[in-house]
Amino acid sequence: MRLVDEVLVLWDVDHTLVDVDGLGREAYDLAFFRRYGRPVTAQPPMAGRTDRAIAHDVLRLNGAPTSEEHLEGLRVAAETAFDELAHLLPVRGRALPGALAAVMSASGVQSVLTGNLRRIAEVKLGPFGLVEHLDLDAGAYGWSHTVRANLVGIARAAARDRYERSFDGLRTVLVGDTPLDVEAALATGAGVVAVATGRYTVEELAAAGAHVVLPDLSDTGGVGDAISRARTGH
Repeated sequence: MRLVDEVLVLWDVDHTLVDVDGLGREAYDLAFFRRYGRPVTAQPPMAGRTDRAIAHDVLRLNGAPTSEEHLEGLRVAAETAFDELAHLLPVRGRALPGALAAVMSASGVQSVLTGNLRRIAEVKLGPFGLVEHLDLDAGAYGWSHTVRANLVGIARAAARDRYERSFDGLRTVLVGDTPLDVEAALATGAGVVAVATGRYTVEELAAAGAHVVLPDLSDTGGVGDAISRARTGH
């Protein structure tokens, strides 16, 4: 597979492309209850973090073992729970303004870099027409590592294998809504466009060091320009 435009655009999922109204947290709560017979009483932070890190903290904060066996058990239970909740996505979830148009119009390889498990990411994106415009095999997902920045290399390697070219340095651009998205890009030499569609403001994302900050994705042409600017690292 070959492309003329040698850029890998890695979109965050939650609060960048879609808002699923907390269904991910509900899936983990249900999974924990099914595994341990008691409710979650202490919630870890989730914004920008990987599901492996979140699952570890759910177990640790709620007095459950954190071995690989218990992590895997919670992962499987969370995937099952999210599949069961998926019928609520068209009612409670939504694509964020401009998300679909931005993905459809952007140049290069379009994939995701998300803290979500792959199965959960696919289910979240599915009802909103996004999956068919993203090469999900060229991305990276949140069970691969607890540190988000380490997902960048995984995505680059996957894209390199699929497209037979390097996406090192600023040939990769992350688009996300948290300082952890910005940190992941800067730590790996990638470009980054931050969007203030989550809990962080334009000012906070700029202070984190994003190359470009947008209020949202509603200006499709502006998103394309922002990705081009991020490729310069300025």
